[in-house]
Amino acid sequence: MKMLLVATFSLAAWAQTTDFNLDAVAARAKDKAEVTLEGPLLQQALQMAPPTLKDKLGTVKKVVIRHYEFAELGQYADSDLDNIRSVTSRGPDWARIINVNEEKQRVEIYTQSQDAKITGLLLMVAQPKELTVVQVEGSIDVASLQELVKSTIHYDLKSAGGQ
Repeated sequence: MKMLLVATFSLAAWAQTTDFNLDAVAARAKDKAEVTLEGPLLQQALQMAPPTLKDKLGTVKKVVIRHYEFAELGQYADSDLDNIRSVTSRGPDWARIINVNEEKQRVEIYTQSQDAKITGLLLMVAQPKELTVVQVEGSIDVASLQELVKSTIHYDLKSAGGQ
Protein backbone atom coordinates (compact mmCIF):
# COMPACT_ATOMS: atom_id res chain seq x y z
CA MET A 1 0.00 0.00 0.00
CA LYS A 2 2.86 2.37 0.81
CA MET A 3 4.32 2.27 -2.68
CA LEU A 4 0.86 2.48 -4.24
CA LEU A 5 0.19 5.71 -2.36
CA VAL A 6 3.52 7.17 -3.40
CA ALA A 7 2.87 6.16 -7.02
CA THR A 8 -0.41 8.03 -6.99
CA PHE A 9 1.26 11.42 -7.08
CA SER A 10 3.53 13.42 -9.34
CA LEU A 11 6.44 14.84 -7.39
CA ALA A 12 8.39 18.01 -8.17
CA ALA A 13 11.21 20.05 -6.60
CA TRP A 14 10.65 21.20 -3.03
CA ALA A 15 10.71 24.93 -2.46
CA GLN A 16 12.23 24.24 0.94
CA THR A 17 13.98 21.20 2.28
CA THR A 18 12.12 19.17 4.84
CA ASP A 19 14.55 17.90 7.43
CA PHE A 20 13.22 15.78 10.24
CA ASN A 21 14.73 13.85 13.09
CA LEU A 22 13.30 10.52 14.19
CA ASP A 23 16.32 9.37 16.22
CA ALA A 24 14.26 8.89 19.39
CA VAL A 25 11.75 6.74 17.51
CA ALA A 26 14.54 4.78 15.83
CA ALA A 27 16.12 4.02 19.20
CA ARG A 28 12.95 2.20 20.28
CA ALA A 29 12.55 0.20 17.06
CA LYS A 30 13.45 -3.48 16.87
CA ASP A 31 14.06 -3.24 13.12
CA LYS A 32 14.75 -0.20 11.01
CA ALA A 33 15.54 0.81 7.47
CA GLU A 34 16.87 4.32 6.98
CA VAL A 35 17.71 5.56 3.51
CA THR A 36 18.92 9.04 2.63
CA LEU A 37 20.09 9.57 -0.91
CA GLU A 38 21.33 12.92 -2.21
CA GLY A 39 24.19 14.39 -4.16
CA PRO A 40 26.66 11.99 -5.81
CA LEU A 41 25.22 8.96 -4.00
CA LEU A 42 21.74 9.68 -5.37
CA GLN A 43 23.15 10.23 -8.84
CA GLN A 44 24.92 6.87 -8.63
CA ALA A 45 21.69 5.18 -7.50
CA LEU A 46 19.78 6.83 -10.35
CA GLN A 47 22.31 5.39 -12.80
CA MET A 48 20.95 1.96 -11.86
CA ALA A 49 17.45 2.98 -12.95
CA PRO A 50 16.18 1.45 -16.18
CA PRO A 51 17.54 3.39 -19.19
CA THR A 52 14.06 4.59 -20.18
CA LEU A 53 13.69 6.31 -16.82
CA LYS A 54 17.06 7.98 -16.39
CA ASP A 55 16.03 11.21 -18.12
CA LYS A 56 12.75 11.39 -16.21
CA LEU A 57 14.47 10.87 -12.86
CA GLY A 58 17.34 13.25 -13.51
CA THR A 59 16.03 16.09 -11.35
CA VAL A 60 15.45 14.11 -8.17
CA LYS A 61 17.58 15.87 -5.54
CA LYS A 62 16.91 13.93 -2.38
CA VAL A 63 15.09 10.83 -1.22
CA VAL A 64 14.55 10.15 2.47
CA ILE A 65 12.88 6.96 3.69
CA ARG A 66 12.49 5.97 7.31
CA HIS A 67 10.82 2.67 8.19
CA TYR A 68 10.64 1.35 11.72
CA GLU A 69 9.15 -1.83 13.17
CA PHE A 70 8.49 -2.18 16.90
CA ALA A 71 8.35 -5.27 19.11
CA GLU A 72 5.42 -4.01 21.15
CA LEU A 73 2.49 -1.64 20.90
CA GLY A 74 3.00 1.86 22.26
CA GLN A 75 6.71 2.15 21.52
CA TYR A 76 6.05 5.32 19.53
CA ALA A 77 3.30 7.89 19.80
CA ASP A 78 1.45 10.01 17.27
CA SER A 79 3.08 13.02 18.93
CA ASP A 80 6.47 11.72 17.75
CA LEU A 81 5.37 12.87 14.28
CA ASP A 82 4.43 16.41 15.33
CA ASN A 83 7.82 17.84 14.32
CA ILE A 84 7.30 16.48 10.81
CA ARG A 85 3.73 17.79 10.62
CA SER A 86 4.92 21.22 11.75
CA VAL A 87 6.67 21.62 8.39
CA THR A 88 3.27 21.74 6.73
CA SER A 89 2.15 24.67 8.88
CA ARG A 90 5.04 26.93 7.83
CA GLY A 91 3.24 28.45 4.88
CA PRO A 92 0.09 28.56 2.82
CA ASP A 93 1.62 26.44 0.07
CA TRP A 94 1.19 23.17 2.02
CA ALA A 95 -2.00 21.11 2.01
CA ARG A 96 -2.94 17.77 3.46
CA ILE A 97 -4.48 15.93 0.55
CA ILE A 98 -5.03 12.55 2.19
CA ASN A 99 -5.86 11.78 5.78
CA VAL A 100 -6.99 8.23 6.41
CA ASN A 101 -7.40 7.37 10.06
CA GLU A 102 -8.51 3.78 10.54
CA GLU A 103 -8.37 1.61 13.62
CA LYS A 104 -5.02 0.06 12.73
CA GLN A 105 -3.53 2.50 10.25
CA ARG A 106 -3.15 6.20 9.64
CA VAL A 107 -2.01 7.58 6.30
CA GLU A 108 -1.22 11.25 5.76
CA ILE A 109 -0.01 12.79 2.53
CA TYR A 110 0.91 16.45 2.30
CA THR A 111 1.82 18.32 -0.84
CA GLN A 112 3.46 21.65 -1.31
CA SER A 113 2.41 23.64 -4.38
CA GLN A 114 3.63 26.74 -6.13
CA ASP A 115 2.31 28.20 -9.36
CA ALA A 116 -0.22 25.36 -9.69
CA LYS A 117 2.55 22.72 -9.60
CA ILE A 118 3.27 20.22 -6.89
CA THR A 119 6.61 21.20 -5.40
CA GLY A 120 6.84 18.84 -2.45
CA LEU A 121 5.48 15.66 -0.93
CA LEU A 122 5.51 14.19 2.53
CA LEU A 123 4.05 10.73 3.20
CA MET A 124 3.52 9.18 6.63
CA VAL A 125 2.07 5.72 7.23
CA ALA A 126 1.59 4.80 10.89
CA GLN A 127 0.49 1.37 12.06
CA PRO A 128 0.47 0.03 15.62
CA LYS A 129 3.90 -1.59 15.27
CA GLU A 130 5.24 0.11 12.13
CA LEU A 131 6.03 3.63 10.99
CA THR A 132 7.09 4.81 7.53
CA VAL A 133 7.96 8.36 6.46
CA VAL A 134 8.91 9.22 2.89
CA GLN A 135 10.20 12.51 1.51
CA VAL A 136 11.22 13.14 -2.09
CA GLU A 137 12.80 16.29 -3.47
CA GLY A 138 13.00 16.72 -7.21
CA SER A 139 10.76 16.02 -10.15
CA ILE A 140 9.33 12.69 -11.16
CA ASP A 141 6.05 12.01 -12.87
CA VAL A 142 3.52 9.33 -11.97
CA ALA A 143 4.27 7.15 -14.97
CA SER A 144 7.99 7.22 -14.19
CA LEU A 145 7.43 6.35 -10.56
CA GLN A 146 5.08 3.49 -11.41
CA GLU A 147 7.57 2.14 -13.96
CA LEU A 148 10.40 2.40 -11.43
CA VAL A 149 8.36 0.56 -8.78
CA LYS A 150 7.44 -2.19 -11.23
CA SER A 151 11.03 -2.59 -12.45
CA THR A 152 12.33 -2.64 -8.87
CA ILE A 153 9.84 -5.32 -7.87
CA HIS A 154 10.73 -7.33 -10.99
CA TYR A 155 14.45 -6.98 -10.23
CA ASP A 156 13.94 -7.99 -6.59
CA LEU A 157 11.94 -11.08 -7.58
CA LYS A 158 14.46 -12.00 -10.26
CA SER A 159 17.43 -11.63 -7.91
CA ALA A 160 15.59 -13.67 -5.25
CA GLY A 161 15.22 -16.54 -7.71
CA GLY A 162 11.67 -15.74 -8.82
CA GLN A 163 10.43 -15.23 -12.34
